[in-house]
Amino acid sequence: MAIDFSKKTVAELDAMGLFPAAGETDEAFSARLEKLSRELEAIQNRQSDLEDLIQQSRPLSPEVRAAADRLTWEKYRFRADWVPGWYSSRQTGFFSAGILLEIDGWLPLVFLHGKFAVRKRRIGYNDAETLAHELVHAVRTVFPFSVYGEYFPCQVHASAFRRQVGNIFRRWYWPFLLFGGIAAVPVLAAAESIFWFIPLAGPLLVVARELWIRKRLRKAADNLRRAGMEPLPVLLRLSDQEISEVALLTPDMLAVKKNSSSRWKHFTEDFRLVKKD
Repeated sequence: MAIDFSKKTVAELDAMGLFPAAGETDEAFSARLEKLSRELEAIQNRQSDLEDLIQQSRPLSPEVRAAADRLTWEKYRFRADWVPGWYSSRQTGFFSAGILLEIDGWLPLVFLHGKFAVRKRRIGYNDAETLAHELVHAVRTVFPFSVYGEYFPCQVHASAFRRQVGNIFRRWYWPFLLFGGIAAVPVLAAAESIFWFIPLAGPLLVVARELWIRKRLRKAADNLRRAGMEPLPVLLRLSDQEISEVALLTPDMLAVKKNSSSRWKHFTEDFRLVKKD
């Protein structure tokens, strides 16, 4: 049965982190939600095909979920308490604080390291921030791979370093080029190689690309702000292509987008920028 996407229903779904992707029809969105609902019910009833994956894992505590919900609501205006989550060192591995598994690109499963079940911090990570980080990933499963893949999740962290640098870690080869290139320079210099400077090309490429990405994101955020919308919640709900388009639009052009789709009508009406006195 198709869902009646009234303004109230759209707002309620959006506040849960359930929003349509760019170009997704109401029918496709409805079918995705119904499919998701069936699988979540199966997981709850221990009748899912994924039972072998999760059967030895301990469910996340209500306290860490509530703390993570506060972080995602404050930053992005959603609480995704429907996303299944467990403590499992087996799934995360030793070096990871938390991971998100995407099943067929539509079902997100979150795992935090088992040590978080007994303490709030591990190897410099906070349990609530780690869960909030993975929940941001979870609500963006509807989008294909994004150059902002780690930017949005990292904004929930208190650490300024993670907020500023975290997006480099969206693919393993970017930090490899950055830190590997930096590490190679003194080694080659000590060996008196005349080519000691060549490894600097990697770090320069990474930094230049990241600055370009952040400049485009900043322009899009500025345009949304001038058009009277909260930038971060709206940007989270946009594809990379849409972010690039918004970066080129004037406030007047963005105002017209309200009539272009139900998504943009929701953005302009429900994410209005509150002016401070």
